Amino acid sequence: TCNANCIGLVKLLGKESGFVSLNAVLASRVVDLCLLPEMAVDMDKVLAYCEELMSTKGYGVIVVSQGCGMLFQGERVPGPEDDVGVWLKDEILARFKQKSKTLTIKYIDPTYMIRAVPANASDSVYCSVLAQHAVNGAMAGFTGVTVAKVYERIVYLPTLALARQQRKSVNTKGRWFSRLLFSTKQPDLTPDGELSPVTPQIKDKEALKSSSRPVSINMALDPGDEVHRLEVINLACKWPSRNIETPLRRSVLDGELFLNNNAWTTQTFQKWGASDTSGRKVLQMLRSGPREILHWDPSDLSNAAAIVTCGGICPGLNSVIREVVKMLNAYGVKKIYGIIGGFKGCVAPETWIELTEKGVQDIHNEGGSVLVSDRGNPPHIEIAKSLANKNIRQYFVLGGDGTNKGAMQTFDAMQEIDHECSVIGIPKTIDNDIALLDTSFGFDTASTEAAKAIISAYVESTTNANCIGLVKLMGRHCGFIAALATIAARVVDVCLIPEMSISKEKLLDYVAEVMRRKQHAVIVVAEGCGDTIISSDSGQTDAGGNKVLADVGPYLKEEITTHCKKLNIPLSVKYIDPTYMIRSVPANAYDSLYCATLAQQAVHGAMAGYSGVTVGKVDERYVMLPIHAITKGTRSVDVKGRIYERLIATTKQPSFAP
Repeated sequence: TCNANCIGLVKLLGKESGFVSLNAVLASRVVDLCLLPEMAVDMDKVLAYCEELMSTKGYGVIVVSQGCGMLFQGERVPGPEDDVGVWLKDEILARFKQKSKTLTIKYIDPTYMIRAVPANASDSVYCSVLAQHAVNGAMAGFTGVTVAKVYERIVYLPTLALARQQRKSVNTKGRWFSRLLFSTKQPDLTPDGELSPVTPQIKDKEALKSSSRPVSINMALDPGDEVHRLEVINLACKWPSRNIETPLRRSVLDGELFLNNNAWTTQTFQKWGASDTSGRKVLQMLRSGPREILHWDPSDLSNAAAIVTCGGICPGLNSVIREVVKMLNAYGVKKIYGIIGGFKGCVAPETWIELTEKGVQDIHNEGGSVLVSDRGNPPHIEIAKSLANKNIRQYFVLGGDGTNKGAMQTFDAMQEIDHECSVIGIPKTIDNDIALLDTSFGFDTASTEAAKAIISAYVESTTNANCIGLVKLMGRHCGFIAALATIAARVVDVCLIPEMSISKEKLLDYVAEVMRRKQHAVIVVAEGCGDTIISSDSGQTDAGGNKVLADVGPYLKEEITTHCKKLNIPLSVKYIDPTYMIRSVPANAYDSLYCATLAQQAVHGAMAGYSGVTVGKVDERYVMLPIHAITKGTRSVDVKGRIYERLIATTKQPSFAP
């Protein structure tokens, strides 16, 4: 973009599958053309599209997978020894030179760089978990198995089950490829008269049967187990549907990608062993995604959509805003408002701004929220009236459990004033404490940034004599960030989270013991310990109704320093507080992709007429949930669970319980 008549060309790893390229392109959202090994490609169409890009935009970004050398068809194709990136660069330049058109190509080949870096926080924890389960399986006598995560569960699989299958590849008729095309807006490059290749299925199903046995539903469910369906509200139950055929049929490749109102998915069944006989509630949820028939008419120019962000900021808010706007535009919605200042801004429509596709194009590269998040709740009947006065028909609310409760109150108020509107929640909380969901967006990014702060503390503690590196992290009521960052960093001696019962005397004695033994230490404390280690009884609350906590970081620093001084232990404490830094950065690749998908699912649900719902990922399935499903309690670290067990195994700290 900063060189005239320029194409940025990137070659990425992927000899037989294009997952690296696919995910990187969807995360970056700046790519105009992506070529995967799974595609069939007419080279003349590629070159023609490059010409079109340069004539319309003046620049372009192209990503090609390493294994694309065999996919090109036409008069000129790369040889088996050719580097497909260099070959493609030369072909594009030759085409432009032939037509006397000016062009430069900046070629980037990070092929081996991207695989030579250390793991980020999420992968670091994942690797630890896999390794631990592999050892556990070996010591228990399992053999001929591999350990993996399937539907958010760490499981043992017979090695034969993997060996007898084709390698996984990108399905060019699937949802993720469809999302790729929506992001790049590239045309169909398949040679004329040829169908797109179909992703291969399991090579030898009979071999899989030999390593498995049929299990009846009664073996999966125990007496007392129940399956509960989480019903969601559709506006067609009260107001007549417009019954409009979706305009997305032109961009969604296969009719099977559209879902109907009976697209239910059930939580993964699990059993912890013979002693696990307690009755469980298994939830059935409605799959989110595009529907063929819309409740709303996108071409109705009298209607509008609105987006609001509430509560504290977290990585990915701008990514969600961007994708909501882009998907609404894809449906044909012309007027989209950005509500400034949270719920308070809902009753001040004169401050709203109009959001356009061009205006949100690059906001995902910025942290925070371009809509300025805020806390506080005006009367929801006033919010409903304000939205009705602006004829808002799709209302998207980004926030945590408190914000989603507010969205539901606004939905109820809309029913009172008989205003037809799809109210859709997109749940976010940096603490990852929203019940039921696999994870909340922004958490992965925050944990990675938190781990960097811990490593900084480790460097300080080990390169300064008699030093403690003390890090305070976010986590008002739960310690997921502190726990995951500690496990990822693997250099922490003490980690304190709000879920723990802590005797200050035991804690201080252990810190003194570590300093005598090692002469350095790293301590991580979650901010919520300001209500456990210290008694916060001021009674003060913030605008969102949250209790104001004592600042546990400086307090703990002072207590440790005083205690060690009494014991004549030389000590300096290097205190790091990245509390707001870890939430103000742009989303990383994982969260960027997650945010985009959640935003798209939210818009699909709204246009189909669903309301009073929130979107999320449960057991790796994107679903719509009634808002009350995520607001009846929060999630926290179970001090008898696996995450806590891994935390203690990492730090080797004793119990600090009184």
